[in-house]
Amino acid sequence: MARTLVFLSMGIGFFPVLISGELDEQEGASPSKKDVITERRMFVDPSSTTVALNLVRLIVRPLTRKGEFYVGDYELKVFPYVAKSETGTLKLDAPDEMVRKFAEGSELDFTGKATNNKGGKAKLISGTITPSANDKGRLTFFLGTDNGQMTFKTSYHFAE
Repeated sequence: MARTLVFLSMGIGFFPVLISGELDEQEGASPSKKDVITERRMFVDPSSTTVALNLVRLIVRPLTRKGEFYVGDYELKVFPYVAKSETGTLKLDAPDEMVRKFAEGSELDFTGKATNNKGGKAKLISGTITPSANDKGRLTFFLGTDNGQMTFKTSYHFAE
């Protein structure tokens, strides 16, 4: 039960009066950072790396939390070997406990899968996410391939 201190004027001064009553906590409460993170989309900035003298560019479409995962589409563009480029679905593990720690500002390691649209072959992903201020931070992806591991360093932010 909430109590409110109110000052009443009786013409000659102010007198404190304590009023008890229930307040709807949902109405005045602002959403927690965890709620904001789980309800908003994560935007990952494009990044690139080199593998065997090839430039590989990673483009991640906005990620949305679905159940205990962040899910979205990705595109790997390989230059000059465009035929080795691929598109697919990115699925990053995001259990509630991990999202809670992330919302508190903790740096976290994560895992997930990138599943190619051609043939459905899945690549394991791991990485580190480091929050900074204002729902943004740094992100590093480690993507295993047949030709070795690729490392992409980028940034992210949350938005509508």
